[in-house]
Amino acid sequence: MRREITRKVRNPMENLKILNLDIPKNKRIIAISDIHGEVYLFRALLEKVNFSDDDILILLGDIYLKGSYPKETLDFTVDLCKKSNVYALKGNCDFMDETEDSYQEDHKVFLDSLPHIIETDEITFVHAGLERKHLADQDVLYCLTIRNFLEIAEPFEKWAMVGHYPVANYCYEMPSYQPIINDHKKIISIDGGCVIGNDGQLNAFIIENGEFSYEFVENFQKTIVEQDIEGAKGDLNICFNDRFIEILENGEEFSLVRHIKTGKELCVPTQIIWYYDGKACATDLATNHFLSLKKGDEVSIVKAFSDRVFAKSKGIGGWILKNALHER
Repeated sequence: MRREITRKVRNPMENLKILNLDIPKNKRIIAISDIHGEVYLFRALLEKVNFSDDDILILLGDIYLKGSYPKETLDFTVDLCKKSNVYALKGNCDFMDETEDSYQEDHKVFLDSLPHIIETDEITFVHAGLERKHLADQDVLYCLTIRNFLEIAEPFEKWAMVGHYPVANYCYEMPSYQPIINDHKKIISIDGGCVIGNDGQLNAFIIENGEFSYEFVENFQKTIVEQDIEGAKGDLNICFNDRFIEILENGEEFSLVRHIKTGKELCVPTQIIWYYDGKACATDLATNHFLSLKKGDEVSIVKAFSDRVFAKSKGIGGWILKNALHER
């Protein structure tokens, strides 16, 4: 059963839409956020979690823009949402420009109809974040665009689940792309950084019989570790909010930099250095964490360099020396 509430909020261009859902306790809930036009990853993830008509699927917004297959992703999502067990939220990227004449009119109607909040008895779903006030008084721009929500939010009385801000941006020692469950604040953040980062993945967060779990898919080549590797646990992963660096030695492949906030020095790939207002920045692959692995472990190769690769294992990123790997 669904009941919609519409109320004018501070943003004059958009009316807040809230969808209330009554979900039976025995239903498995699958939540996916920030697909960003990667329909083939989306399909693969649904297959991996064995999505069926017995489940409830909730999409937390940012469905079709920025990725490789925006139109195909939107086509698939529109059809999927015709099912009675599939619901989609609006994200900050889910707006169709009037000049986008390559899309059908029903696509625009679909995007315009999406709610900003889905509320159930136990969880409130929203794209980016919520303020600590009644749902009907929420500001649309806040719901769609607030960054760093997990850190700035005060605790909620019931669970709030969000996407929008990749979870790796909360990982200051080593990069992780796994959903974050904050029991104190009752916030679950699930955006794996698909498309947005060089190293992201598409996560599905699963709620079944009161238990939390997750699955993910990614589009990287797999390799096998040929020997046990004792890595080095990192103490620095440069995140978006703390992205500013000083370049100490500019190299062709790697550059030595100093992280402005912590003062720590590390080598980062020269190609990932970028500039904002004339200041040097580094994000993604900007970590001193080296993975520890066992012989025969399968890892995903994100980026290869002359003597090392940036890899991922079970949703954790880090460096591996090339001579320890065997490509499959």
